[in-house]
Amino acid sequence: MILVAGVGYLHMRDLSFGPILVERLRELGWPEDVLIEDFSWGPISILHWFEEEPGRKFEKAIFAGAIERGREPGTLSTYAWTNVRPDPDLVQERISEALTGVIDLENLLVIAQHFDVLPPETSVAELEPVELQWGLELSPLGEERMQQTITWIRHKIQAGATASGNGQKEVRNR
Repeated sequence: MILVAGVGYLHMRDLSFGPILVERLRELGWPEDVLIEDFSWGPISILHWFEEEPGRKFEKAIFAGAIERGREPGTLSTYAWTNVRPDPDLVQERISEALTGVIDLENLLVIAQHFDVLPPETSVAELEPVELQWGLELSPLGEERMQQTITWIRHKIQAGATASGNGQKEVRNR
């Protein structure tokens, strides 16, 4: 089974990249073994979600969202999430943020990695947001990156592409 999950805040323009992606993906046809989920809720609850059904095993996962990292606005980065055990201090920091209600793609990945719930092949698509204010729509560049992300996800699923787990990033700029 393959999990595709979007993470982000609603009604925050490009910071809503993950949840909007989930809406768009649900409108498309996918193989039966693909589960599309909106993970725009607490990472600790998502951890429990993974643990609730031990019979549900994911061979692959793709996570997507917007993260401000100081890159050129509109940059889309796709990469394999590393299987390296995160530093315990970092995990504690991320859990503290999660418990205060912070919804963050990287927090989710660090916490899930620490508790060994991520599939061995986990990939990430992250957008450097252009527009950060309140609003229902992505920026024009965010919309363009959305289409690229959907194409990338479809390719990863249909072509059977696998993540290498090496943490190498593929960056797409304007």
